[in-house]
Amino acid sequence: MIEKTEKIIMLKDFYGPLLTYKQQEVLNLYYENDWSLSEIADSMRISRQGVYDLLRRAEQALADYEQRLCLLERFSLTRKHLDKVFILLNDTTSVDRNKIDDALVILRKIDDLI
Repeated sequence: MIEKTEKIIMLKDFYGPLLTYKQQEVLNLYYENDWSLSEIADSMRISRQGVYDLLRRAEQALADYEQRLCLLERFSLTRKHLDKVFILLNDTTSVDRNKIDDALVILRKIDDLI
């Protein structure tokens, strides 16, 4: 399971442009630059509570987008399948027809995701 910070950053990469500029900014400062709520509040000239509310609304919006569109889930599954294919095809000990067949099955699963 991806830890919360990594998940939020990845969700922001996928859905960030759908958020308001302030939501993007607060997510960036909090999760990527590791600023405290107080530091963000001072920088944005809003209250600490305002930053907290903005952060929570942005996180909820990202979760809603992911629930509807599943881009991160599909990306993670594709990545997992590609890692398996890479391992199967990178085995330099011998070319085994079974490994090639296994790799093709995984590639078909990836094709279904896309």
